[in-house]
Amino acid sequence: MEQPEILQINSRKLTDFISKIVKSLETPEGDAEFIAAVLVEADLRGVDSHGATRLAGYVQMRDNGYLNPLADIRILSRNNACTLIDGDNGFGMLGARLGMQTAIEQAKENGIGMSVARNMTHTGLVGYYTMTAAHQGFIGIAMNNGPQIVPAFGGTTPLLATNPISFAFPAEKEDPIVLDMATSMVAAGKLRIAEKKGTPIPLDWGLDQNGEATSDAAEVLANGYLQWAGGYKGFGLATAIEILSGVLSGGSFGTDTPPLKNFGADPLVSSGTYIAIDIQRFIALSEFQTRVDSLVQMIHASAPSPKTSRIYASGELEFERKRERLKNGIPMSSAVYSELIHLGKRFSVEPSLV
Repeated sequence: MEQPEILQINSRKLTDFISKIVKSLETPEGDAEFIAAVLVEADLRGVDSHGATRLAGYVQMRDNGYLNPLADIRILSRNNACTLIDGDNGFGMLGARLGMQTAIEQAKENGIGMSVARNMTHTGLVGYYTMTAAHQGFIGIAMNNGPQIVPAFGGTTPLLATNPISFAFPAEKEDPIVLDMATSMVAAGKLRIAEKKGTPIPLDWGLDQNGEATSDAAEVLANGYLQWAGGYKGFGLATAIEILSGVLSGGSFGTDTPPLKNFGADPLVSSGTYIAIDIQRFIALSEFQTRVDSLVQMIHASAPSPKTSRIYASGELEFERKRERLKNGIPMSSAVYSELIHLGKRFSVEPSLV
């Protein structure tokens, strides 16, 4: 019987399934559960490009020797508010987790904490780590570099990754304000989702090998390149992130970082920066949260344009989507579902997901 194009997946079952697959790679159980939580959080929030669709790629990276499932992720140096971490080419989520954990610990002691981590693989949803800080009453900031897939503004030779950045600010009655964005028009993962589905992409997402706008995701990934958000402004922000992550950490950066055409088949090396700020060193936490609530309410009160039905604060739509998907399930394309079924058969994990 042919599968429907879109299936509704139970988030709890999906988390359990992913955890078992990752554990089958020899990853310790607690780490496997955390990796699954990061992936499913992305799917719940509607950031499908960073969710379960990545699992097959991680397995392939492990198979190819590009990902170490038993990585010795460790602190290389720690001094007051600053920590340097080595990810030992393990799951990037684990290096990022340690990075934000130590930044929060340092912020408790010093008012601010900053960790930089090198030699990581894909870290998943960058906003996961900033929301971790916000949920504990801190301002969270996170960013990372990665493989050469986007050229310098005006160029045609891949130089930087999409270099995402995230901020999260705790509120009281409202959802936290969360900015989680690539510095390119979209994350490369959105093109990979479109490629799997065989659907066209908007013309402002990427260019073909001749520098012309195209709706073909496969062409952009194989021969072309993504476009920067805001043109030279996006490129400038990506450059700053490259310095704060790859350069500052002592990790790879620019053309020293391996290029990536096929996720899973090619190596993926990244460095990241994680910052936590203790709000109470400036203002009472409760007052700060109330003021953030007020800002959100001001945003809601903005007069909408004729084509807009509602004004959202950053991250608010994703929180609403998460509540809806926890209740009704995560919509998943048959292409991604089929990948998970295949992984389940390979590792003898029952794929009961709906």
